[in-house]
Amino acid sequence: MTQQPKNYDPPKPKVAAKPSSKSIHVETPAVHINRSANPTPKKLSRKADASLDDFLQSLGLEKYLLSFQAEEVDMTALNHMTDEDLKAMGIPMGPRKKILLALESKG
Repeated sequence: MTQQPKNYDPPKPKVAAKPSSKSIHVETPAVHINRSANPTPKKLSRKADASLDDFLQSLGLEKYLLSFQAEEVDMTALNHMTDEDLKAMGIPMGPRKKILLALESKG
């Protein structure tokens, strides 16, 4: 056996040949987007989000907006929520009480 020198670099793998200059045509399938029969109008959902945002800001609770958005809660849904619903969303007791009191006085 022959000893290899300490600075020996193993042989490098051969690089694959570059593709020819001929153009290759790849056909991509068409994408079809299914839309529901009754999509929610974007104006309406933005308006509902905006009023929820305004409502939470009026109470100083805008930091909880992301929680409501994650649960897809808008003002219509919020008007039907109970203390238990808000608790299940992880809203602390103080903000829950502020929200429920504001909803009662609003309606």
